[in-house]
Amino acid sequence: MKPIALAAATLFATSLALAAQVAWSPPSLTLTEGPFMLSPRAGHQATALRSGQVLFTGGCAESGCDAVQRSAELFNPAGADAGRYAAAGRMHEARVSHTAALLPDGRVLLAGGWTGAATTATTEWYDPQTRQFSRAAPMSVPRMDGTATLLADGKVLIVGGAPQTNRPSATVDVFDPATNTMAAAAPLQTARAHHAAVRLPDGRVLVVGGLVGRAVATASAEIYDPQTGRFAPTGALSQPRCKLAALPLQDGRVMVLAGSTDCNERRRLASTEIYDPRTGVFGPGPVLRNPRYKVASAAAVLPSGAVLIAGDAQDVEVWRPGEAQFSALAGRLAAGLAFSTATLLPDGQLLIAGGYDEDIAPTAQSWRVAEAGLPAR
Repeated sequence: MKPIALAAATLFATSLALAAQVAWSPPSLTLTEGPFMLSPRAGHQATALRSGQVLFTGGCAESGCDAVQRSAELFNPAGADAGRYAAAGRMHEARVSHTAALLPDGRVLLAGGWTGAATTATTEWYDPQTRQFSRAAPMSVPRMDGTATLLADGKVLIVGGAPQTNRPSATVDVFDPATNTMAAAAPLQTARAHHAAVRLPDGRVLVVGGLVGRAVATASAEIYDPQTGRFAPTGALSQPRCKLAALPLQDGRVMVLAGSTDCNERRRLASTEIYDPRTGVFGPGPVLRNPRYKVASAAAVLPSGAVLIAGDAQDVEVWRPGEAQFSALAGRLAAGLAFSTATLLPDGQLLIAGGYDEDIAPTAQSWRVAEAGLPAR
């Protein structure tokens, strides 16, 4: 074993031992069926608004993803329409595998994606006050399967993706909502799509994993520094990961979950890794019960600090700080839904929605995860 890997393993084991000494009462979580969306969706985006509502945009509309949604809808967690979905207008362009970012003023920026006919460079934003979509400044290049990360100054960093299937890009754009302008930025060190990006506590952005060629994933990671506007390499994953998830933990570290070493289902992973921004090193994390990929938007951190993942398997799994592995919640989803979304609601509940099954048939069904004793709406 390499010294760095040994040190990382020791660090994780030590963190578990320390966590075990802390009195911590894990919440009892329950999984229940929720209402159906107005339309089936997979590869869509779910964005929690300041109002507490959740905006759903785009996604696959039919089996095989041959048709793409142009529609949008809102989930209402409270009020007279609590627990119901309502239409939220139509986007200017149909989109799947696009990105979404909540802007400081409450609007939502949607960028790129596949329209059903081509990859697009167009963007638009949704205004929750008017419930209307308006066109915004286009990106420098078409891209799908990229990432969009809100920076500390309110701008949006749009990274990588692919202009065509299996052709990852190193291009980067920065969107300024104050002026509705898009500017090309310094490129990635490694062209990638189906990667993950997380803003770190110090404002830098970790970009990790992804597709670098047809059926080829990367273990590389890099850091964007908004002070210099450039990317620099950082520690590497223990193995390549594509179509993965990454989440900021409450202690400032980042958990990287699942994925596939070849971007296909036959080499899906049940492992996780944890990145420490203080050292720039990835170490081993808790083990999943199920191998998973196509989970970029299907994992979330709960208010308790627990991590939940719900994509590409019928089990919904949870990890609580101090534990060595994930455990399954009681109950199961209707199918192992790929490209589903998991969105935290204001009351601490989690809304799981959409995704497609093994036949690439998208669903309109949703589910709720709540702590025991918390009313499910």
